[in-house]
Amino acid sequence: MAAIVVLAAIGVSLWQYRQEVEARALLVGRATVAGVEGQLQAQIESYDTALRLVIANFADPTLRMLDDDVWRLLLSNIQKSAPGTRSITIIGPGGRVLAKQGPIPNIDQAELPFFKAHLGSAGLGLLISDPEFSEQGDQTIVLSRRMVRSDGQFGGVVALVVDLAAFRGVLQPLPLGPDDSIAIVSDNGRIIARRPEIPADRQADYDVSKSPTFQRLQRMGSGSFVSRSSIDGIERLLTFDRVAGTKLIVTAGLATEPLYASWRRQSILIGGLAIVISLALIVAALLLARETRLRAAAQGELEKQARTDFLTGLANRRQFEQSLDREWRRAARTGADLSLILFDADHFKQLNDRHGHAVGDEMLKLIAGVLDSCARRPGDLPARIGGEEFAMLLAGTNAEGARFVAERVRSVLREKSLPLHGGIPVVTLSAGIAATSGRRAGSSSDFLAAADAALYRAKEEGRDRVAMA
Repeated sequence: MAAIVVLAAIGVSLWQYRQEVEARALLVGRATVAGVEGQLQAQIESYDTALRLVIANFADPTLRMLDDDVWRLLLSNIQKSAPGTRSITIIGPGGRVLAKQGPIPNIDQAELPFFKAHLGSAGLGLLISDPEFSEQGDQTIVLSRRMVRSDGQFGGVVALVVDLAAFRGVLQPLPLGPDDSIAIVSDNGRIIARRPEIPADRQADYDVSKSPTFQRLQRMGSGSFVSRSSIDGIERLLTFDRVAGTKLIVTAGLATEPLYASWRRQSILIGGLAIVISLALIVAALLLARETRLRAAAQGELEKQARTDFLTGLANRRQFEQSLDREWRRAARTGADLSLILFDADHFKQLNDRHGHAVGDEMLKLIAGVLDSCARRPGDLPARIGGEEFAMLLAGTNAEGARFVAERVRSVLREKSLPLHGGIPVVTLSAGIAATSGRRAGSSSDFLAAADAALYRAKEEGRDRVAMA
């Protein structure tokens, strides 16, 4: 009976150890997928911003009358803001090229798949094509948006041709084992980028639409499972997720052979030793270590929650005041620039009264997301410090830079809407800015009061504007 208990204890211990190995592997896979997703979203957003900027400029009658050389220069400047862009083309509603920058194939643009797609549907938004091989043997994809005339009719298409090397560059820095893989796949089963890369002479391998692995992950949308690759035959633990706002899927695969090799060796060793000695202390040590890790993780989560606004995920007032005091003392000591922007959502009470607190909360989350997306440097701290009041602490930034950030936040927010009740327009923002440079007397409280006074003045002068202290 004692032998059965010991064997049962050994079996449970070994099974838990395998589960922990798999859990750690899943954490690594999820972190890898999340990292790639974040970089892809930022990269695709830069391309989408370039498309929107071209459309906005072309919609201006004055700019539209400029000659081809000026438009080439304008498109060239926009092209530089989107890494990896080979060409930008403005195509009229009949398929005629109205303006371009960079080489484009000498074919009927109206016959291109993305042009036909936008012509046939007004609601596609940002369209990302499948990869195509160029005459030089490298690959590109096309990102495009529909243009709309003032009368609401189809006005043509703006298209960016992007070198796939720009997407492969996202995968290059990631640490991978010899048999591990990571890939970006389109929703219809075309591989956009992969590590390890697929040789150019094996073009058929770029289409995985009919593989059981792809069909399963397409059904699931996100998650993990073990599967054998149709490309190289290696069995891997796959973790995958869709990239928000796109039809792309990111997959990370850890080869199961090296993943469980350590577990197999430990199983043999522990099983042999368990025949002659008791494993009670080992089991106790494993449980204690696990409990310690869980406690440390719980403590870390509690500390994080104490510094975070529960609704928006931004820093809360406590963390903001601590950071403001710390940055103020550092600026006073080193003479560095320091700026503070206070934002207040205009007419927010009326929004709550009209649509309810649930819509109000969604609006606050939307504003928080815009602030977070505009906080681009490690030292930038967006925070929610009151009901509808937000702050942005900008270390190493002067008054001009702070005003640029404030205007960018307001500009980005204007383009948003809540997808509720047919789309609710966002509220506007009033902003007050305080900035300091060099060693100055006073305190962080005085600095905050100056920004608050500027915010009050912005609201007194009519709201939806920026005021400087």
